[in-house]
Amino acid sequence: MLETAISHDDLGAVSGDFHGRPAVLHYGDAAAEYQAVRTAAGLCDLSQRGKLRMTGADRQHFLHRVVTNDVEQLTAGEGVYACMLTPQGKIISDMTVHVRVEDLLIDVEPGMAGVLRDTLDRYALIDDVEIEDVTARYGLIGVCGRKAEACLQRVAGPLHPLPPCGHAEIEWNGLPLTVARSRRTGERDYDVYVPAENADELWKALLGGEGDASCLPVGIDTLEVLRVEAGIPRCTAELDDRVIPNEAVKDRAVSFTKGCYIGQEPVVMMEHRGRPNRLLTGLAIEGDTLPERNAVIQKDGKDAGWITTAVHGRSVPGIIALGFVRRRYRASGGQSGPGGSGGSGGQVDVVVNGGLAAAEIEDLPFFDPGR
Repeated sequence: MLETAISHDDLGAVSGDFHGRPAVLHYGDAAAEYQAVRTAAGLCDLSQRGKLRMTGADRQHFLHRVVTNDVEQLTAGEGVYACMLTPQGKIISDMTVHVRVEDLLIDVEPGMAGVLRDTLDRYALIDDVEIEDVTARYGLIGVCGRKAEACLQRVAGPLHPLPPCGHAEIEWNGLPLTVARSRRTGERDYDVYVPAENADELWKALLGGEGDASCLPVGIDTLEVLRVEAGIPRCTAELDDRVIPNEAVKDRAVSFTKGCYIGQEPVVMMEHRGRPNRLLTGLAIEGDTLPERNAVIQKDGKDAGWITTAVHGRSVPGIIALGFVRRRYRASGGQSGPGGSGGSGGQVDVVVNGGLAAAEIEDLPFFDPGR
């Protein structure tokens, strides 16, 4: 939740635990929140997300040589999605890097700012860089939905079109804001970074509106449903130290032309081999009970993978989940999966409450707003 006094309770917020952290789960009507994002816009409190600020003359060159994507060629206003890997190619953290005139602003999952900063510090021995955790300094408000631009422009005025990960530095009521294109729900998603002490003021200004410019508050439960329907992996859920980028985020996170980075060798070897042993996969699961994270996926009684996130779908009825399935258990002939190759389809079982629930492997995304 925001460090400032945003009146979530006055909006009917129901709070709870989300993977060990307090969060607003919903505002009393999750169905209305979902519909707001699909038809207009939703307002999300994302201030717990980690934020690093990198300064120093070598900041772009340094980050470029340690992460998976091309940072050095970016200019102010541009950004990129990337991963920090172990030397064995396993994911430590994903990140979105925003290149600003005076610094790099790096967005990571809640709780990951310290992990990433400590990892980067170990490699910055002779570089002119300074890495600061500024999570508490910035409020972060997400504006997500089909009409997100209309909601933003109602408050901030005209905005130039932004490419994925691109951002604009603007002023609102004399306050500096960074407005960035993000990827949270599969709809039109924006992140707005605001000084923490002014986050309440901006939240209230964005809330409400009429018609296409209307904006309802949205909790984490709805964001998770939208994310899973869009097939978007999340660090600490899908992306962790069991996974290399080729299995889940290769197309978004990896440049194969940029040169060396930490963990490059196993990533390149797998790309040349062309066949990751497992891939991020969608599953439609029978029954009414959500499987837990790490629930075992089986095929003919053999271990075939594991579940990462399961939700009750809305645009897609029933239980849907993201997980990793070993290639040999995926039927051939389907569309390419997120790892860049291989088919989809086929029946598997998922261990739920000690029993087995039948599941069907599905192509991702489950729901594409552009279709």
